[in-house]
Amino acid sequence: MDLPHAAYFYTLAQIGIAFAGFATILMALRESRGRPMSKFDLWVAKSYIQCGLVTAICAMLSPLLFSFGLSETRTWQTASLLIGIPSLAMILQAPGQWRARTDMPVRPRLWAQIGVGLIVNTALLFNAAGWPWRPNGSFVMLAVSWNLFGFFAQFAESVNFFFENEER
Repeated sequence: MDLPHAAYFYTLAQIGIAFAGFATILMALRESRGRPMSKFDLWVAKSYIQCGLVTAICAMLSPLLFSFGLSETRTWQTASLLIGIPSLAMILQAPGQWRARTDMPVRPRLWAQIGVGLIVNTALLFNAAGWPWRPNGSFVMLAVSWNLFGFFAQFAESVNFFFENEER
């Protein structure tokens, strides 16, 4: 028996890997234009590559746990913890990492994405605890999807950074 929604998780994993590949291509394009990568550019590119790979890992985690014989409920609880805690840590570190690499202010759009990310990934911890509802895959799918979608939005905006003419 397959874990419910396994196909969705596998699709997210494929998209995450493709996303990491696009970020790598973007770095190569920037270098080929003769524009050196600043500390900020390198951090942004590294973040996107990591995001894609972390998304793939998180998306494959639930089916993997289920394959080891965990019940469906225990699979969702374990995946919720293993995805939620590191995701929250990464989200909370992002503003400080931004400030360490550039003098540009953290943009309001990024603050909004951080806020939604905190809510979504905190919901995973409630899912792991089984409160206020029985643990289910909806929150895991939402969190992995949101984490990836948030990076998609950031990526679309940061394409401008990689191709702008002035140095930061």
